[in-house]
Amino acid sequence: MEIIADRQQLSSHLQKIQSILEKSSSLSKAENILLKTTGDRLEIIAYDQNCSARGIQDIEIKQPGSISVNGRKIFDLVRSLSDAKVSIRQESESSLILIEDTKSSFKILSADVDEFPEIDFNTPAAYLRIDSHILSQLIDLTVFSVAKIADPRYNLQGVFLEIDPVNGLSENETETMEKEIAAGSHFFSLIATDGHRVSVARTTEVSGRINLGERKIFSRKSLQEIRSVFNNEEMLNLGFSHNEVVVWGDEFILILRMLQGDFPDYRKMIPEHFSHRLVVDREALLNTLKQMNLLAQEQYKGVIFDIVPGSMKISINNPEMGHGHTEMVLDYQGDPVKIGFNISYLMDFLQALPDQSVVFFINDKTQPCLIKGDEHEDYMCGIMPIS
Repeated sequence: MEIIADRQQLSSHLQKIQSILEKSSSLSKAENILLKTTGDRLEIIAYDQNCSARGIQDIEIKQPGSISVNGRKIFDLVRSLSDAKVSIRQESESSLILIEDTKSSFKILSADVDEFPEIDFNTPAAYLRIDSHILSQLIDLTVFSVAKIADPRYNLQGVFLEIDPVNGLSENETETMEKEIAAGSHFFSLIATDGHRVSVARTTEVSGRINLGERKIFSRKSLQEIRSVFNNEEMLNLGFSHNEVVVWGDEFILILRMLQGDFPDYRKMIPEHFSHRLVVDREALLNTLKQMNLLAQEQYKGVIFDIVPGSMKISINNPEMGHGHTEMVLDYQGDPVKIGFNISYLMDFLQALPDQSVVFFINDKTQPCLIKGDEHEDYMCGIMPIS
């Protein structure tokens, strides 16, 4: 095989698949990638036991063929070159791969192409379409709530996907019913919880053909792969096949294994009625929490909101570090309320929220507080108070 490729584009493609080539992989050959010419294009393929990826780019082909090579090494070498074009060549009887531009030349050992697994990258006939920027935002607003410790009752170590009609399922519709949907007609929701908080982010900006009531669980890593591989300026397609989701855009396709198990009814974690409502400037609150966080530790992460008409005092008291407080002016005329939260939980949501203002819905210390975006009310986080 001999090809000439745009170095910057090839480097970008190789960078995007690096997380799949983790050293911790239990597959001994998963550090290798496959470079394969098809027509006038180069296919770049990587895999591990939970994810397969294929990137495609236009190239100049001198000699068609396939090579398998260490994915990290070829990425490091390609990005180290300085020319706009890079040449990659393997002599027919040699196990060495030549990587060069006009100034530099390197040779690395290749792997046996026949040992690279055959991967079926065919796409499902039924799939959804969603803007990559919107999907990335939904991921950012939920993935931080994934549980780090397994729960024997439910699988909380992933992000739950729920697809339902905006007006709910009718009596004539079932979970196995396939249907063509238009933008605005269905909620595409991602939900995550660790038992202390629940994050929900949803959009109606999806279209395509799906099974009504579709419910799946993404692993944290699979969402991180989607987030890192696809840019924010392309339309993505999502199709489900057995226990896998296939995601593809303009240049990449990912096949990701879904998690198995049940997910709790997250709606029961969020009260329907609240006694107090207040609107706070998101950036001002986040900056205040960052100040308070300077005195937080693993054992002392509690921050107190002391809310009275017209203002809110935010304070932290850590016996091992010290204490601090600050006051914020609020347009609030309700009854006084004093409540505490895990400061990390608040900051996780506020840092991901794109809105200028955030809305707090509060009852008391025994029930979850609901936080929503002022502009995006479908971005929300329910957090249990702490005493």
